[in-house]
Amino acid sequence: MADPPKTIVLGSVNGQFAAAFKKLGTLHAKNQFACCIATGNLFGTDNDDNEAADNELSQLLSGQIEVPVTTYFTVGTRPFPARIAERLEKAAETDDGEGNEICPNLHYLGKRSVTKTAEGLRIVALGGLLVEDDGAASADGVVRAGPSTDACLPFHSVADEASLRGAHGADILLTAIWPRGIQRGSAQAQALLSDTTLAKIPSSDGLADLVAALRPRYHLTSSPDLEDGEQVSFYEREAFFHPERPDSSHSLAIDVTRFLSLASWGNASKAKSLYAFALSREAPTLVPAGCTPSPFLGRANGQKKRRAPLEPEPYSRFSQDGRGGGRGGRHGKRTRRDQQAHVPLGPDRCFFCLSNPNLPTHMLASIGDDAYLATAKGPLPLPTTFAEQGLAAPAEGGTPPNSFPGHMIIVPLSHAPTISAGAMHPAEDTGLNTEASAGQVVATKTFCEMTRFRESLQAMVASRTHQRLGTVTWEISRQRNVHVHWQFVPVPADLVVGGLVEAAFRVEAANLELPPLVEESQEKGGVMAGDNYKPIEGDYFRVWIWGETGEASDESGGRIVGKTLVMHLDEGSYFDLQYGRRVVAKLLGLEATRTVWQECSQTEAEEEADVAAFRAAYAPWDFTLAE
Repeated sequence: MADPPKTIVLGSVNGQFAAAFKKLGTLHAKNQFACCIATGNLFGTDNDDNEAADNELSQLLSGQIEVPVTTYFTVGTRPFPARIAERLEKAAETDDGEGNEICPNLHYLGKRSVTKTAEGLRIVALGGLLVEDDGAASADGVVRAGPSTDACLPFHSVADEASLRGAHGADILLTAIWPRGIQRGSAQAQALLSDTTLAKIPSSDGLADLVAALRPRYHLTSSPDLEDGEQVSFYEREAFFHPERPDSSHSLAIDVTRFLSLASWGNASKAKSLYAFALSREAPTLVPAGCTPSPFLGRANGQKKRRAPLEPEPYSRFSQDGRGGGRGGRHGKRTRRDQQAHVPLGPDRCFFCLSNPNLPTHMLASIGDDAYLATAKGPLPLPTTFAEQGLAAPAEGGTPPNSFPGHMIIVPLSHAPTISAGAMHPAEDTGLNTEASAGQVVATKTFCEMTRFRESLQAMVASRTHQRLGTVTWEISRQRNVHVHWQFVPVPADLVVGGLVEAAFRVEAANLELPPLVEESQEKGGVMAGDNYKPIEGDYFRVWIWGETGEASDESGGRIVGKTLVMHLDEGSYFDLQYGRRVVAKLLGLEATRTVWQECSQTEAEEEADVAAFRAAYAPWDFTLAE
């Protein structure tokens, strides 16, 4: 396979062609770059007192200063010299396709353009400063209406920014100014750019929308020289990844953008004004080290309003009437009357308690001493979703194996909102002196058995599918819960190993403006401490991500890949109860039809078939059968 083409980026040259192109030539002789991208202001200003700068421009146009490699540029933040503007305007009138070459190897991309180079690089360019007077720049520099038409003036309009969103992707995005908010989530920005400096840097919300829409591999621009003489240094933001495309048919490829703002050539602080990179033809399938979520989440179709959180009621695992355990209306929205009449549910009416006489017991799969296992009402995957990976009951008597969704619920027998000593109560006298001690015993036994169910499910899924599937299990623990439970769903193991499952949870959390996720290893609770379970303090969301690598023929299994993430929730705050399901739905490419559980209802016969297939597949791992 041929090496990927190398590209070199050049900061604002400001008319210093001889020195800049001499250095470029030296580097090109060693590296053989496919092209050069000149950012910012390539040319100096028309100034009668600067004879040296005028001479360098003459030497460039006459060929005395050689441009050593094909170099592309757009308009910067100030006007072109008159000789350059006249040449480009005349070329635009003739429209002969050759007029954008200023001199050999120096090509003007235009102010607003989409270009594919000879090496196959797709460059989207938008030059000039944003003028927000509802229009385009005319010859007098005033923006009036629609996209700007003058190819040389250093202005562009909001319409210019919006029009390029239809470019459908870019290898390189070249702009004269920054996208507003690029510093969000960047440790580098905190170290290099003060709030005062950031406020002075020309930026645009429309460019932020453009980056979110195009997802360029590289976004290139230049660091400006500010009016007060302050120079902005070289800034390379940490790479950031974009959420999975909504129209994706599910690909392992990740859209990653790298933002570079180069310092001006010959700057006094000797900050980096040259930068080289090799642009691979293949998109990454692993999240690069140090990568952050996109600072422009939610902007792919323009600025969006903040999504209203869902009502703070629990997921109704067994609800038959679509009300979601006290939630009325379509998709479980509660009416005002419901809110006024809402009272806590007791075990006799709880949709998770075995003492509820209306419990659909045909969905129960396994019952232990302190917890039970059941199939999910309105499962996220279809029965056929994982058939190709082999998630099915073993075939008997020549009949084909029966596949099943694999979406399971792990539920404590105790009617409690959280797994904690204060919430758990013993079913009978334990002989302990205090209620707290008895509650601690129940909490510990419950957590251990729920964990045992989760780990046995993980082993079953990995074994049945020859390590082709991993798993995701999530828990919402809040004091306002009715009955705590865990949801378990298989996912492709490649997504676990490649870090995409973790990335998806982090991206969706940022998109919904939820608190950040941290690894449980950093937590003070959530683990066994001696013989007792020590719960995480306060309300939280927890997700276990698990997978096993190994060849199908390797009966001993492979390497275990697992991570536990925790999101702390403010007590009493709203939380999107479908957060976990939505993330997994996107990972499986089912978000269009399977995100809302009420829309995935099955007949009782279908539910019975699924639980029968599951029981047959799970039997070798069902520890309750041997005890």
